[in-house]
Amino acid sequence: MIFGMTFYQLAWLFVIYSFLGWCVEVIYHAVTWGEVTNRGFLNGPVCPVYGFGVVSVFALINLIQPEGTQMSDLLVYVFGVILATLIELVAGWLLDICFHARWWDYSKQPFNFRGYICLEFSLIWGFAILFVVRIFQKYIDKLITGHDSSVLGWTILVILYVVYFVDFVVTVAVIRGFNKKLGQLDKLSGDLRIVSDKVSEKLGETTIETAQNIGEGRVQAALAKAELRDRVDSLKDSLSTSEMKEKVGSLKDSLSTSEMKEKVSSLKDSLS
Repeated sequence: MIFGMTFYQLAWLFVIYSFLGWCVEVIYHAVTWGEVTNRGFLNGPVCPVYGFGVVSVFALINLIQPEGTQMSDLLVYVFGVILATLIELVAGWLLDICFHARWWDYSKQPFNFRGYICLEFSLIWGFAILFVVRIFQKYIDKLITGHDSSVLGWTILVILYVVYFVDFVVTVAVIRGFNKKLGQLDKLSGDLRIVSDKVSEKLGETTIETAQNIGEGRVQAALAKAELRDRVDSLKDSLSTSEMKEKVGSLKDSLSTSEMKEKVSSLKDSLS
């Protein structure tokens, strides 16, 4: 057991959340900028920083949380904010120092620290971690425990980590410029990126299309609301006109009756 988890569980959590984190990045970029972009440091469809973040949170919870008890939502949120922020800070700094590149930059956000972290996203990570721990993780547990220690599960896991490792080595080599000396690295890097390019394209286009449909739906709803308001106003005007006609007619009737009474009274007086 490692931090209250088996090695099998730990390894799968890192891979799964690295992939899901990459999906979140692609979707967020598509919604925010309306563009399809293959996000991430590596060529494959993974963002290791998400894997490290989620695994670290579960490890800390298992270490601090007394056996048979459940940590409060507030503590989970606080730990999520702190750990996610620290990991994002360290990862951003290392990428900047080692490769002189930034895969995210919060310089334009208020309360940021050198563009590596910012208050807004730190708070968002806290809610994301709380959602994962309290709601989403139970489905991942079922998926993992369903194939716990099976030959198929281990085989898939080994293959994924071999590809993961090769992707990391190739990415570092390309960034360092070794691909200029070894032309095969470019081809290998391109081959590794085929899958993530296709997935990001499909995911991004679907997200953009969904966002556009939602936007069109909001416009149509606003137009329908305006049309309904006009009809209601028109109906009110017509009702007011009808009521006015009824009152005028009633007034005419009352006037006619009064005149008739006056004439009858005058006639009686003359006869007497």
